[in-house]
Amino acid sequence: MPIQKSNFWLNPEFEPKRQFRYLIELTIGAQNLQFLAKSVDRPSYTVESNPHKFFNHTFHYPGRVEWKSISLTLVDPVNPNGAALLYEYLSSIGIEKPTSVKAAIGSTITKESASSALGNLVIKEMGTRPGSPETIVVGNWQFLNAFLTSVDFGDHTYESEDMVDITIDVQYDWAEYQRGDVQARGS
Repeated sequence: MPIQKSNFWLNPEFEPKRQFRYLIELTIGAQNLQFLAKSVDRPSYTVESNPHKFFNHTFHYPGRVEWKSISLTLVDPVNPNGAALLYEYLSSIGIEKPTSVKAAIGSTITKESASSALGNLVIKEMGTRPGSPETIVVGNWQFLNAFLTSVDFGDHTYESEDMVDITIDVQYDWAEYQRGDVQARGS
């Protein structure tokens, strides 16, 4: 009896994406921090609804698309020092240390300096080719004009032997998704 395509659990070509199968491409300065990623949010967006009243009815029309910020958690290693790289990010986007009130006034940030200092940010979704144990990239999320909006350097405590985490919030203008190298058997 052939397997029905409508029953996807019995379809040998079906494989769901898994939360733990991902890689991050993250560059700050000249340092690639790919191996530090512990967790990351996938992108999300909302489409604004614009109501239009016409006699006794209300019709809704789609409006602006707004991409929501993502959160990224990194492990803070000794070398390369993640805290130092993220602290240096401030000076690379134009923030000067306020040595005086007068010096603090001249400090400005531009969108170009903030997004170029972050470099490339890509989430690579990993999976397997149907019928093969080979690991492949099944999709890429690329974040465009991304910049850091929040950095939390974590905490220290004598009550734990856990690694120190750094949590980063990233804002971006939009994300692009590109399908990866997946082909079903027989296609």
